[in-house]
Amino acid sequence: MELRLEQVQSQVQKQVITIMMSPQMQQAIRLLQLPILELNQKIEEELAQNPVLEEAPVEEPPSPEAELSPETPAETKEVEFDKEFDILTKLDDEWRDFFRQTAPYRRRSEDEEDKRAFLERSITRDDTLEEQLSHQMMLSAAGDEQKKLGLFIIGHLDENGFLSTDIDDLCRPTGKSYEEIKEVLEIIQTFDPNGVGARNLQESLLIQLRNLGKEDSLAYRMVERHFSELAKKRFPKIARDLNVSVEQVQDSVQGIAKLVRRPGRLVGPEHTQYVVPDITLRREDGDFEIVVNDDRIPHLRISDFYRKMMSDDNLTSDVREYIKEKIHAGRWLIKNIDQRQQTLYNIAREIVRIQKKFFLSSGSDGLKPLTMHQVAEVVALHESTVSRAIANKYIETPRGLFPLKYFFTTAIETNDGGEVSSRQVKHLLRELVDREDRKKPLSDETLVKLINERGMKIARRTVAKYRKELGILPSHLRKQF
Repeated sequence: MELRLEQVQSQVQKQVITIMMSPQMQQAIRLLQLPILELNQKIEEELAQNPVLEEAPVEEPPSPEAELSPETPAETKEVEFDKEFDILTKLDDEWRDFFRQTAPYRRRSEDEEDKRAFLERSITRDDTLEEQLSHQMMLSAAGDEQKKLGLFIIGHLDENGFLSTDIDDLCRPTGKSYEEIKEVLEIIQTFDPNGVGARNLQESLLIQLRNLGKEDSLAYRMVERHFSELAKKRFPKIARDLNVSVEQVQDSVQGIAKLVRRPGRLVGPEHTQYVVPDITLRREDGDFEIVVNDDRIPHLRISDFYRKMMSDDNLTSDVREYIKEKIHAGRWLIKNIDQRQQTLYNIAREIVRIQKKFFLSSGSDGLKPLTMHQVAEVVALHESTVSRAIANKYIETPRGLFPLKYFFTTAIETNDGGEVSSRQVKHLLRELVDREDRKKPLSDETLVKLINERGMKIARRTVAKYRKELGILPSHLRKQF
């Protein structure tokens, strides 16, 4: 009996539906995701790249006759010149209409611009960690060879000030012995900030204690011999091993807690994150007014120069096509900025409608359960679009500044069949832990019982989950002796 295997190739046609996202749609999504400061930067980049775009002068009043233009015919088709010119004119009016409806934009005066420029020129830069340590090395080195080796070691410190590279790995490129490198490293470990040059957190804490003259202290012995037990808060075991009382251990722990965990972060320029709200909520006669902020966004229009150039009969076809391409890109940018602002307004309006009690009250009691799916249905958007729109966005309210994501919480069922937001449960959980007896901290089972007594149905695994999200340690690690 013979078995034969044959390979047969055949061509089969089948229909496959794929979703192709146009460049304009991709741009709309990117703009929607950007917070206002990054949006401003993106628009500035587009202004630099697209010559037909220009910032509308503030002194030029918007046309009162401006009307929204109808949708442009299919962009892939050729448009007759006179019709195309008419579309460009209406396009400019469309942006003027948007400009008129948005918050007033005030250009800085010449004096204000001079003042801002002076302040920017006056900003000084702090030394980096490497620069500061290198300066100390230049003053401390015994000779050129030691100075050169010290600068080499400093160059291998990470942003926390730790030497993450093994000393053996530094021997080969320098041609120095382990002892020579360690000797210079110990010099660096005396530098400011205290604790720099260590190879791990334990060594950094020991360096800090040693530089503070506490090498003979109980804290030093605890870090040196019982570092892992310290992390697990096994104070009774540490007390037995060192033949001291638990109270003495706790007192030393408080001193250790004041030491710096990442000494390198104390040096260098501060990376301050500025938060500018995309939306402002104002109280108006018992109701709220929603303002989508755009005072930091350049107001764009199509340049009159290029519009007039399109009417020149002597314009070459290549130049004409180039201008048409740039006008097309500028038109979509303007429309997508407008769409972004309108989307944020629609989402904010629904958030305010649902969470109105929260904005009128104090505390978190007024916060209602709200999901992105609920908002997406009301504003006729996909849930993923809502998620992109609220990412890294903030709203300024009479109660303070909040990220938009703050108002989206899951629901927890109450004993009477109602619902409360998970944020309220977390708030209650935090209160219970803050008021607990530190010598007898509340277990997760006890927390479940106390929360259920407040009329909220919650499982133990949910309490454990919320506790971790709030950064609350388990009961055995919260215990104080």
